[in-house]
Amino acid sequence: MKLIVCPCDLPVIGFFCRHPAWFYGTLSTLYLIIPVLLSFYPCSQFHYNPVICKGITKAREVVLTFDDGPHPEFTPLILETLRRHSIKAGFFIIGKHIPGNENIIKAMNEDGHVFGNHSFTHSHLWDFWTPARIHRDIMKTASLISDITGKNPEYFRPPYGVINPMVSKAIRMTSYRVVAWSKRSLDTLARDPEVLLQRITRNLKGGDIILLHDNQEITANILEKLIQEINNKGFRIVPLDRFTKNNSDG
Repeated sequence: MKLIVCPCDLPVIGFFCRHPAWFYGTLSTLYLIIPVLLSFYPCSQFHYNPVICKGITKAREVVLTFDDGPHPEFTPLILETLRRHSIKAGFFIIGKHIPGNENIIKAMNEDGHVFGNHSFTHSHLWDFWTPARIHRDIMKTASLISDITGKNPEYFRPPYGVINPMVSKAIRMTSYRVVAWSKRSLDTLARDPEVLLQRITRNLKGGDIILLHDNQEITANILEKLIQEINNKGFRIVPLDRFTKNNSDG
């Protein structure tokens, strides 16, 4: 049996050999920090698997998804643009925004868009709740969408994209397919339309799931040009449900 000896003569390793408390303290800190950091990266699949982040496809196809609606002013503008181009998108709905905007939900349904659940409250503390409370919050949105459309959403995107052990356990209480993204527009922070367009269309790849927000004026304003730019690059925009069902989860 070969004995493995720690190379304590090396500078960094030597320090830890001489100060074991520092070694175990550093190891414990990493053990605590890494799971927290990976909570913010759903595509790491660290806390929940599978998460659909990108379609495995050789075709030049991409998907548009919109979070945080419905918005009474900007969502109808986005729906009208999508309608002109016969594009079906995925809308991840915040339940508390539905009351008073039921007609927008009906219009989405009539146009054949795919509904996703994006929680009811979208609270900043959402991922610190108990799994049972998170589950109730998710199902409250599901119930509202079902009451209006007669359909139960098949997809779920967690608020802020955060998946920690509490969120993971709550999702497992449902039958949702979790969808993240491969192309984050950062449209909630954007001020320059041209910069936003370049950010989205730069290095576009087949299978990309593009994250947008239908509660942003800049997104409603650039959507027409965005669709043209995507098409000019030789890509086709396809529906979320067909995209995810025709391709393996990525």
